[in-house]
Amino acid sequence: MRRITSWVALGAATTTLLAGCGGGYRYGDGYGDGGGPGSNELISFVGTTGVFAAWADSETGEFAAAASGSYAGKRQSLHGSIDFMTGQDLMQPAGVEIYKTSDGHIRAIDLTSYLEPQSQQISNETGATVDDTCSLSGTQVAGANTDYAGVYFAADLQNPVNSAYFYRLPGLDGSCDTADDVVHMVRTGMSSTDAPITVSAMPVATVHSATGSITGFVIKSGTQLVMVDNTFANPVVLGTFAGTIGVAIALPVGTTQGYPTGQLFLVDGNVVHVNYASPALSATLFTIPGWTPTSNGASFAASPTALYVSVNTAAAAGAPESASIYTIPADGSAAAAVVDTEASHIDSLSFPVGGTNLVWGETTPTYTIRAMAQSGGTPFTLAASSVNAGMFTATATTVYYTTWSSATDNTARTVTRSATTTAVVGLDGTVIQAPLANSTFASGGEEQPWPDDTVTTATPYETMIQVQGLTPVTVADPASGYTYTVDGVSGGTLVAIDTGTNQPGVTIGTLPASNAAGLTGTFRDAGHTGFIEATNAASTNDPATRDLYLLNTQQAGTLTRITNNL
Repeated sequence: MRRITSWVALGAATTTLLAGCGGGYRYGDGYGDGGGPGSNELISFVGTTGVFAAWADSETGEFAAAASGSYAGKRQSLHGSIDFMTGQDLMQPAGVEIYKTSDGHIRAIDLTSYLEPQSQQISNETGATVDDTCSLSGTQVAGANTDYAGVYFAADLQNPVNSAYFYRLPGLDGSCDTADDVVHMVRTGMSSTDAPITVSAMPVATVHSATGSITGFVIKSGTQLVMVDNTFANPVVLGTFAGTIGVAIALPVGTTQGYPTGQLFLVDGNVVHVNYASPALSATLFTIPGWTPTSNGASFAASPTALYVSVNTAAAAGAPESASIYTIPADGSAAAAVVDTEASHIDSLSFPVGGTNLVWGETTPTYTIRAMAQSGGTPFTLAASSVNAGMFTATATTVYYTTWSSATDNTARTVTRSATTTAVVGLDGTVIQAPLANSTFASGGEEQPWPDDTVTTATPYETMIQVQGLTPVTVADPASGYTYTVDGVSGGTLVAIDTGTNQPGVTIGTLPASNAAGLTGTFRDAGHTGFIEATNAASTNDPATRDLYLLNTQQAGTLTRITNNL
């Protein structure tokens, strides 16, 4: 694989119809060095981890992105060294992006190629749809439950051509999210003449072997959770419940190596443990008081050995608002136990990769970040602010956080966010970067590249992205009916911060004027090239509601806008 050596501003881009791709692509030309696509060198292209279908060459900066509206339900795997479409051992990073297209097909992009990556038709499917109800997931679909999935993807890292993409089709009533929905499955190794496979249900979870191959899927079947094999045959009952299962969600796993032989699930508000190796269901380990089919009623984070659950209790009958944090052993060996109670409202939980502390943000009366050692003990405050809202990203040693003042007028149906500030603090309480006004951190960042194995399931952050110089942005959210005026990233300057040194690095570039309120996304690349998305209050997982940018965290001036949706 070639590595980035330098980067210059991308040249003129054109919009064209790429034959066989199911939609228009926007292209950007890098400087070219005589060894770009079309040479005799096999190139591992950079893929996206968000909602867009796109690729980039990390050496030349050349990119292409599918036209918004021409596809939906994009998923990907950017892990391992075996080609997901041919099965060939490439001895360099492999990757695939797969999605539905507006002409009814399923297409995939092989991200390792001698030439510019071209999408290929997967199966002879002709009835796939790109509407939101058949493509989005959870409560982004009006009236849907939290476990609703328009599409689902599972990567097989031992036999990548066996990686499975599931997608929902409307039944006779012509609409998805109804009782007669049809679910099809295709595999990334299929040809354009292979028929899609009709399966009985959308998976709730994927079961892997110790080395990363798919051994089965967990599905809902009436009153039972059932495990089927990777061909959706040979069902095994994992557990039976008192009534028909409405909502089932696989809860986070905090290990970074290997795959669990059992997992905690949230089933209709009750946390239970499901054993895959010796099929069995535990007794209820915890019941979430405020659970509904459209709201989990709790926040979750996982360490390698435990699940943490935070539950807020509203003020009532003279009692102030409070929050409790519970811990449940990852193997389901004990019921939930309270490890902390806060006189506040907890809005986020995190257990960072390689860390030893649980970190959370609370908002009553002002935004405060607190932490507690996984071994127990007294919680401690890392940072306190004078405003009432915020967010953070934590590594094993450091917390990068943004705070702002939030005001909601339910009569006028407006939300205002102002006085946005960032800062950096160590898990030992050391102030690393003092509060910087008129700035925000992107949600996510650059993570360390995958090692050359199939068993690593998480890697730590190596670069955070700070946006300085914010501009007020006003956007109406049609779903909620509220109008948001926020300190937006429109016109802001992106600065890379190395998580090892916590020193500002290169100035990546300046965002153009738009309706972008924030940046979100994670990426991994040995050449430090990646994609990041801009969003606002009206954004969903429909690419048309977001913007895509390409950047390199170690090369100044590399920020490139790819779409113009916001």
